[in-house]
Amino acid sequence: MAKSLEKRKQRSEGEKREKVSLWTHIKNLSKREAKPVRKAYRPKGYVARKMGFYLFWIMFVFMFLVVFVTVMAPKGLSQADANQTEKKATLNPATTTTGVQYAQNFAKEYFTWAPGDAALKERQKRLEPFLAKGLDKQAGLETHGLQTKSTFLKTEIKNIEEKGDNRAYVTLKVYQKVEVPQQVPNQKAGTGKTAPLVKYKPMEVQKFFVVPVGYDQSYGIYDLPKFSFMDSQTTLEKDDAAKGLTDAENSQEKANVRNFLDTFFSSYVSDPRDKLAYLLEDPKHPNGLNKTMGFVSVNTAQVYQGAAPKQYIVLANITLEDPKTKDRYNMNYRLYVIEKNSRYVVTTLDEK
Repeated sequence: MAKSLEKRKQRSEGEKREKVSLWTHIKNLSKREAKPVRKAYRPKGYVARKMGFYLFWIMFVFMFLVVFVTVMAPKGLSQADANQTEKKATLNPATTTTGVQYAQNFAKEYFTWAPGDAALKERQKRLEPFLAKGLDKQAGLETHGLQTKSTFLKTEIKNIEEKGDNRAYVTLKVYQKVEVPQQVPNQKAGTGKTAPLVKYKPMEVQKFFVVPVGYDQSYGIYDLPKFSFMDSQTTLEKDDAAKGLTDAENSQEKANVRNFLDTFFSSYVSDPRDKLAYLLEDPKHPNGLNKTMGFVSVNTAQVYQGAAPKQYIVLANITLEDPKTKDRYNMNYRLYVIEKNSRYVVTTLDEK
C-alpha cells in the first residue's frame, strides 16, 4: 500500500515537471531572437548575365520560328509583283486566235464595196456589228463620189501589238481586187456617132491594214482602222552551221564517212524501220522518209571532229526527188556519226 502511494506521488511530480519544462521551453523560444536568413551568394553581374541568357534564348526561338515559317510557307510576293504576275498570267483576249480572226472578218467586210446608194447602204449594215458607237458608219471609207468596186481576196497576219489589257493592233496584209472604171468610145450602130462607155479594169492591190481590236464582254473595233507598211525583206542572216566545229584531221576517216553517206541516205529514204535501225539510232526519226522521197546524190559533205575520237559531225547537202512528179530538192542535213564495231552509225540527225 505504501509502495503504491509512493509510485503515484512520483508520477504526479513527473507530470508537473514535464508541464513546467514544456512551458519554459516555449517561453525561451519566444524570447530567442530570430536569426537573419542568409542570402545565397551572387557574384557581380550575375543578374545581367541571367537576363542576357534568357533574352538570347527568346531571340533564338523567335528567329527559328521566322526561318521555319519562311521556308515552309509558300513564297510571298509583294503587291506590285503579285499584280504584275497576275497581269502576265491574264491573256489579252484581243491578241488571241479569236481576236485575230475577228480582225480578219472585219477586213473582209471592209474591203467589199460597190458604188451606188444601195450597195453602200448594204456595206454599212455589214460593218455595223463591228464598229464601236460613235465611229464613222463606213469605217473611214469616203463614199461620196465613189466609183470603184472592191472584192476581198485574202489576208495574212503580219503583227499583233498589245495596246492595253484588252486591246490590240492587228496588222494584216490584205489582198483585194479593185475594179477601176474607164470610159471608152462606143460607136452607135448606123449613126456614125460615138458615146462614152464605162468599163471596169480589174487590178490586184495589196495593203498593210491595221485593225484596232478591243474586248469588253464582246469583241469590237474601237477606233478607225489605218494603213501601214512593213518591209517584207527579212533581216535574218544565214545560219553558220560550221561555227565552233573543228575539221577532222584524218583524211582516210573523212573519206570513209563521206562514202557512208550514200549508203545511209539511200536507206533513210526507202528502207523499212527495222532495216534502217541498223544505220540510224536517232529515236526522233525511226521511220526515215518511208519512200515519200527518193535519194539522188550527196552534193557536198563537210566532216568535223566530234567529242569522241570516233565521233564525227557531218554537214551534208543532198538532192531528193519526188517519186511521182520527179521534182528535185536540195536540202541541208546535220548528222552525228560514230564508229561502232567497225561500222558507222548515225546517232542524231538534223540537230545542232
